[in-house]
Amino acid sequence: MSVYINTDICNGCLKRQEGCCEEVCPGDLFYRKEGKAVIREPADCWDCFACVKACPRSALSVGLPFQISEEKHRLTARVKKNTIVWKLVDCEDRDIISFTIVNRKSDEEGPK
Repeated sequence: MSVYINTDICNGCLKRQEGCCEEVCPGDLFYRKEGKAVIREPADCWDCFACVKACPRSALSVGLPFQISEEKHRLTARVKKNTIVWKLVDCEDRDIISFTIVNRKSDEEGPK
């Protein structure tokens, strides 16, 4: 799989010292160029989706491999306070399906 960056949406996390994707990527694959996120070597991506979930503008998505989707579908994520909304979109950014999952419990809630 590969991470795609929609440069029309990405704003490089504006005034942050590091972009959100740069901050969370365990492989240290992201950097900024001309105010936009860039991935150094897509083949080195671990497919952990941390960057997709961390992007505050939903500018990052994961392209599904040909074996799963001949139509070049992608997964995007929008993290909310207690949930993550995943959307499957086609190559023209049309929503195919979306689903919501409960996010991990926050540290503020304490142990159960």
